[in-house]
Amino acid sequence: MKSSSLLRLFLITLLVSGCTTLKEEGASGVVGNLGGTRFYALSSLPPATISVSTLRIGVGPLQIPRLLNRPQIVSRKNSNEINMAELHQWGGSYREELIQVMTDNLSALLKTDRIEQYPWKFAFKPNYQVRIHIEQFDGQLGKNIILKARWRLLKNNKELLSKLSLINIPIKGKTYGDYVKAQSKALAVFSRQIVAKIKQLKKLRRLQSIR
Repeated sequence: MKSSSLLRLFLITLLVSGCTTLKEEGASGVVGNLGGTRFYALSSLPPATISVSTLRIGVGPLQIPRLLNRPQIVSRKNSNEINMAELHQWGGSYREELIQVMTDNLSALLKTDRIEQYPWKFAFKPNYQVRIHIEQFDGQLGKNIILKARWRLLKNNKELLSKLSLINIPIKGKTYGDYVKAQSKALAVFSRQIVAKIKQLKKLRRLQSIR
């Protein structure tokens, strides 16, 4: 009887301890399961006040390497060795996270809500389409994030320009949360580069129409 009571007491203590751990993780903004896995999400730029604009932007297709298309957060131990963090994973589809952040960023920077992800409805006719092929998007914990992406700007399925963006963002901290924040910053820089080219093309077309 005594050993049975001790066993029950041990199980109750273990259960309470587990619930407390989950509650603390949830309070800090990190959701963990019983295995201790933490889940992360990329963040976009703050939304801007939408102006009266007829500008329509189509985003995608967006391609990523097979290496990145997985739940685990991928980082590098060195130039030749990859680390896949089983206990640090994306909360959803990584590719969907990327295209959603890019869509939100372009909408905020261009101050337009007329923006659609590929594939869009037949009725939607974008003034510009941005096709993105991410070739590298990783780095070393506590060091830096490297984003290497080739992208094309099209109008009526006609290519206007093709660019290569190579972005290097220092990681301020040594945690996976810091790693993800640096990735979000890299996407913000990338978005600004695309918007700068769209604005240049719009200005050039206005000048041509005046002439």
